[in-house]
Order: sequence, then C-alpha cells, then structure tokens
Amino acid sequence: MERICPRCGISSGTKKFFGDFCEDCYLSKIDLTLPERIEVQFCKICRKVRVAKWEGLNKNVLENIVKKNAKGNYESFHVLSCGDNQYEAVFLVSNGSDYFEVRRKFSLKMNNSTCEECSRETSGYYEAIVQIRGKNIEKWSARIVRELRGRTFVSKYIQLDEGVDLYVGSKKTVAEVLDVLKLKSKVSDQLYGVKDGRRVYRRTYCIRV
Repeated sequence: MERICPRCGISSGTKKFFGDFCEDCYLSKIDLTLPERIEVQFCKICRKVRVAKWEGLNKNVLENIVKKNAKGNYESFHVLSCGDNQYEAVFLVSNGSDYFEVRRKFSLKMNNSTCEECSRETSGYYEAIVQIRGKNIEKWSARIVRELRGRTFVSKYIQLDEGVDLYVGSKKTVAEVLDVLKLKSKVSDQLYGVKDGRRVYRRTYCIRV
C-alpha cells in the first residue's frame, strides 16, 4: 500500500520510508546536533591545535573534536575534509535493523595562541646542556639535533673552540636520545630554582665522540 509523507507529501513509491515519514523528512527530525563553527586554540608558531593536548591537526584530533561537540545517539562516524578548515561529519545512525547516514557540516575557527613548548623555545628556556667534544663533533651534533627535533626543541646552538654546546628544552628527552644513539655521558646538575616547593635543576651532559 502506498504511503504519503505527512510532512512533504511525497509517496513511498519514490522514496524510502521510515515509519510514517520519508527518508529525507525522517533524517531532518533526527536529534543529532553539531555546532556549525567550533573554536580551537591554534599555535601560530608550530601550527598545532589544542583539544586534550597540543598536537598536529590529524584524523584522530578531528574525531576527538567531533566527539566532544556532537550531541545525540549514533553508532559511529567519520570526518571528511572540504578544504579551508571546512569539514563534514558523517554519522551512522540506526533505526531498528536499518542504518543510514546523517551528515553535519562544521568549520574550525582557529584562535591564535602559543603553545607552552613554543613559548619556552622563543624565550630561550632550557633544562639541559649537551656538551659535545672530540673529533667527530660536526657529525654527531647534527645527528643529536636531528633526533631531538620533533621530541623537544634546541633553544641555542653554540659553536666553541673545544666543541659544540646544545641548550635543550627537555633533559628527559636528552637522556632518551643519548640512550638511543648509545652515547655515554658525564652528567652534572646545577640548581636552577624552586617550583612548587621543590628544587629544580638544570642538567649538563658531556659526551666525547
């Protein structure tokens, strides 16, 4: 028996129906909302965005943004890029044994900011000094810097008569990199200050290559 959608008047012979309504009218009634514009913090230096933490705008970050802002019930979703910070979230919604897609478009408004890491780098902050000494200084300094970048920053690179000094943002990362490169070092600490009632030390790693 042919049915007529009470909302738009189309017949069941030309459209799929869900209950009394055609597919289009049924989808328009779905209580699944997503803001048309979502604001995120954007570091103007490293171009990372902040959702749970500062990181590059990738598939996982976009999905986290949608999860945080979508309201309603759905089985799953994926995000399509439409260019120029424009996106479309495609939700899979169930109705009994039937499944269908609900699409919601949104844009990202990038609010310029500076992440903690870039703020530290531009201010010359460092936690560790890597002193590179020996005969293969140029080769090893380049290799160490290459390993450090992407994990932390090098705020200063100083060429000395006796070698190279690297001023590095994270002493923990320095230790990890030297371990990966199987480089042994002499370590010394110097008191830098007090934070939250605890002494803070800068660490010097001296290596011979």
